[in-house]
Amino acid sequence: MSTLPLTEAILLEIHQSLGCPGYPTTKKNKFATGQDSLEAHKAMGEEVLHAIFDALDMDPRARVDAIDNLTEFGNSYKYLELNTWTFAADERQIIWMLLGYFYMPGLARRAAFWNLEEAVDKGMPGGRFWYLPEPREVDGKPSLYLPVAQVVDWLLDLLGMPLEEFADVRSESTDGGHDGLRRSLYNWRKDTTIRPDTFRKYFSDNTVLDFKGAFVLDSSRSPAEQFTDALGFVTRKQLTADQLRLEIPMTQPGRLEAILDGCVDDDEKAAFVACLARRYAVPSPHTIRQRLLFARMVQDGYTRLLKFLCPGVDSQCADARQNKLLQLFSIYKFAYNMTIGAWSNCRDQGEAAENAWFEEHLPPWDAQGLYLSILPSQRKAANSALAELLTRRFAEIQPGIALEDHVGLDAESAAPIIQRNIERMKATTEEFKAELGLAERLKTASPWRTLQGESRYGVVNQIAQRTDLGPKVSQAAIQRLRELAATPSEILQATLFELDDYLNNERSNRPKDARDRVQKLLEEAESNPAYELWEAAILQYKAKHLLACNDFEGAGKLFKEALEAGRKRCYGSLRGEVARDGFAVEVANQKLIVNNHEKYYREMLAGGMMAECEEIPSIEETARWASEYFWDTLYKPYPGVPHQKRHASDVGRKMYGELLPLFFTGDQDGLLAWIKANRQLLKSSLPDVDGNSVLMLLIKMRTSFAQGLHKLPAAMLEGEQQNFAAMLEHWRQFFGLLAQQAPKQLNIADFKKQTPLMLMTEAGDTELVTIMLQAGADPEMQDWQGMTALHSAIKSRVDSCVDALLDHPCCLDKLTDDGQSPLHTAAWTGNLHATRRLLQLAPELAWQRNSQGMTPLERVEYLIENPQALQMLAEELRHNGRRCASKRELEEIANLLEQVAPVAKA
Repeated sequence: MSTLPLTEAILLEIHQSLGCPGYPTTKKNKFATGQDSLEAHKAMGEEVLHAIFDALDMDPRARVDAIDNLTEFGNSYKYLELNTWTFAADERQIIWMLLGYFYMPGLARRAAFWNLEEAVDKGMPGGRFWYLPEPREVDGKPSLYLPVAQVVDWLLDLLGMPLEEFADVRSESTDGGHDGLRRSLYNWRKDTTIRPDTFRKYFSDNTVLDFKGAFVLDSSRSPAEQFTDALGFVTRKQLTADQLRLEIPMTQPGRLEAILDGCVDDDEKAAFVACLARRYAVPSPHTIRQRLLFARMVQDGYTRLLKFLCPGVDSQCADARQNKLLQLFSIYKFAYNMTIGAWSNCRDQGEAAENAWFEEHLPPWDAQGLYLSILPSQRKAANSALAELLTRRFAEIQPGIALEDHVGLDAESAAPIIQRNIERMKATTEEFKAELGLAERLKTASPWRTLQGESRYGVVNQIAQRTDLGPKVSQAAIQRLRELAATPSEILQATLFELDDYLNNERSNRPKDARDRVQKLLEEAESNPAYELWEAAILQYKAKHLLACNDFEGAGKLFKEALEAGRKRCYGSLRGEVARDGFAVEVANQKLIVNNHEKYYREMLAGGMMAECEEIPSIEETARWASEYFWDTLYKPYPGVPHQKRHASDVGRKMYGELLPLFFTGDQDGLLAWIKANRQLLKSSLPDVDGNSVLMLLIKMRTSFAQGLHKLPAAMLEGEQQNFAAMLEHWRQFFGLLAQQAPKQLNIADFKKQTPLMLMTEAGDTELVTIMLQAGADPEMQDWQGMTALHSAIKSRVDSCVDALLDHPCCLDKLTDDGQSPLHTAAWTGNLHATRRLLQLAPELAWQRNSQGMTPLERVEYLIENPQALQMLAEELRHNGRRCASKRELEEIANLLEQVAPVAKA
């Protein structure tokens, strides 16, 4: 697939490189592509993150910081994904471009920020990137110094002994328990895949090592004596100034030479001693494991990425033209060092000065390219500009061609890359200026004549996408695109613009022959050789065409096909739009079925369709919105095609019109006759997104009607209050009649899995609750939050309603999704009667813990001891029209619960 890998796929790569236990291929692929259920996806996401954190031995604070950084990355990356089109670019080319333009610059910048105040890798070489493959010579030939080998040599250097001696010492001290250490150390120095458990085996927390090569600062000695000790340590280890520059962060020319000659002031001497003490400090076994594991992670990722991007290239290859990953490390190092440099030179002047210094030191030919995503001055617009840049590059790339070089590592290789980037930057700037100028002229001049003066397809393409210039300009631009098109793909883009004009504009603007014109354009698009590149977009338009022809079923099938086609490559936000439209068709005339329809909701979330929402709406709320969106916006039948009506609206209006007069008169015979005449209607739920039964809809309609009456001014109801009250009572009594005459209605749940019994218990209507139970209502059914009728009755605080259920009887151990038993609900609502009865019937519930690990007593005590929590609960309940228990009521509940003796387990 030619798509940007999701953040989940990146996490799985990190998970694998850390040596964490793997997952079955199917499960892994579903997670990496976002095709699993939301519940399973969330569970696996948490599992993968915790496994990564555990593997790295991260403390709680570091985990919180990591999640914050991951969230920030994920938001930026998602924006990039939803605004980029990948066209024919293959997976290698997409990954390569993302690595150079987004992953590496962003990672380097963030890593530098982590290290500003204090290095997070204290004790490691500070003058080189020990966790990246570093160029070096082996037997006079260029090679790479891999991360794990660097860490092994760092450790041996601190131990002050060669590998063989260390292995022998460890074997003797463990009575042969570490006989395999020598072989492991040899393997670690090579590019052999390493099992993380060997790190734990050889460097457990109780490991005791003698670090003869470490520099331990003697705090009892004077600063001058400490400096003398430091010079003696350097002499013993035979370290030159050039070698020290790779170990400690004192890289300025001549600085270390002056220090070693003693020709510096006391502050500089103290800084040198501190740097040396940090670099050559004695590491703990935990630190050794972390360094080895981090190096293993990077090395494994490097090896696998090299095999993917540069197949056949050896991992020790130091030629950046063959081993292109060396270019990525160069980008990383440059962005990292520039960030550190900005801080070092301008930290006393503030963040603005640091940012200015950073941008001034970026190569001008790369500032708006490779480093665009991290430009401080473009923080708000960078992702949008980068998405446009990548889309432009992907449109030009042919699959299978060699990866273009991002940077050169010497003057000879850098020159043509710099020249290419300058020319690209110049062309982009000129096209942008041309578009602005052309748009300005089109506001007053003849569209056709003005567009004839522009011969660049890209410029006219931008004009065709603008909505502020009017339909005449759009039509003229599309015609000009057809004249300029040089490839099948360019011809097809013009066709898509025309389809968009016919299918997405106002219905009133469609010509009478719009249906025939669209059909012809679709046939043209389907026969175009570039069809595959634009498949998802074409299928979406074809679905809308069938919808405008009143072929709802056919449109639904094509939206599904378009959604599947959208997984083959990135189409910007198109996949989210297709999911929205497909969902709307599915629920236009039928009940939401979560298991069947969640994929649309999932794709809408992933496709940015809820980006403007302050809170993410539930699937139920989204389904209701989608149904309205279908009838109000999406459905636009062609001229001459009959306008279909919402099935549920017709049924509801007819039912309301027939029943309301009977409710006003209280005509029982008429109501009974209505039930007999509508037996077929009463057998299943109504054809609406809510999935209401007739009984459920009537209950909700009565509630809405009553609420509406209360809002009317008293003057408008003068003399009619009694009539309306009688009507509402007749309406209520009809619920009982309907329950008895059509009992199947009682257990038809709506899309929130609510039943009529739940609504009646919530209202505290004991009479109707009793009738419904006797007629066969199932009290064990649970709604979308796991609540039963008993939970609702307890919340209503109507004792007789609770008794009706408990005496029926009903199951007492049903839990809500957050683990609340009926006793939990009785406790926090302050329902003393329900608490007493539940303790009489099932005292073991007093020891049941909810999802927060609290018993009913602990939950109540928490509210009593935390007034702020009780106040928040009160506000939430008040918003829903309910009263919160007082502190005194909660104390009564607590006293009652404290008297319950522990129940022995069977």
